[in-house]
Amino acid sequence: MIQYFFSNWKDIPDTYQWKAYSLEYWIWILILITLIVIMAKIYKKSNHKDAILKGIAIVIVIQEILKDILHYYAGSLELEHLPLHLCGISIFMVCWHAFSRNKLNTQFIYALTLPGAIFALAFPNWTQYPIFHFSSFNSFTIHTWLIMYVVIQLYGKTLRPNFKDLKYTFIFTLLLMIPIYFLNKIWNTNFFFLNTPSPGSPLMFLYQLFGNGYVIALVLLFILLWILIYIPWMETYENKSYQKNRELS
Repeated sequence: MIQYFFSNWKDIPDTYQWKAYSLEYWIWILILITLIVIMAKIYKKSNHKDAILKGIAIVIVIQEILKDILHYYAGSLELEHLPLHLCGISIFMVCWHAFSRNKLNTQFIYALTLPGAIFALAFPNWTQYPIFHFSSFNSFTIHTWLIMYVVIQLYGKTLRPNFKDLKYTFIFTLLLMIPIYFLNKIWNTNFFFLNTPSPGSPLMFLYQLFGNGYVIALVLLFILLWILIYIPWMETYENKSYQKNRELS
């Protein structure tokens, strides 16, 4: 199996493909969760938190570039490998956030990067490669680094999601989807999965149910998701505001 580590997926026998939720998959997930937990504890105790965040961001960018270089030499580089999927955009947002934080990138990494990367690992779409292939290695790890970047800040209490600032991320994402939609039409790509969901993902249910209205249903689904993941933080802010007003009275 290792002999196909740098091979074009078209040259790899189907017998070397792996299946989601196989033993190999769960071993990968267990290792990656362990890494996130360890890194979260290190980050919380560290006096060099900014350096850790910048280090993770730089690793993600370098790995993304290396991935495309390896695909080029394997003869498997395609337009779909451009960083225009949600997790690809997240690479730039994480790097931006690591070096210059603002309301937009702070809410983006919590509202989109975190759930997007978790969804990618939960429903992997790179099973055409062997489990021991550079593309599989990259897909497992780069999504983990994106999750790690957000989780360690939540655990270390250096990132506070704020529902009031989510509007910046919402507007930015809608504006971003417009050119990506037309690029998909021109290049016959499926960035952001605007044409159809990833094969095997639960979003196929939305596509089968709504057809051409799938994207609208997807946006509504994300709004529902945001409400759910922001509710705990809204309660936290309300409790702090109540305590502050009580102290002043």
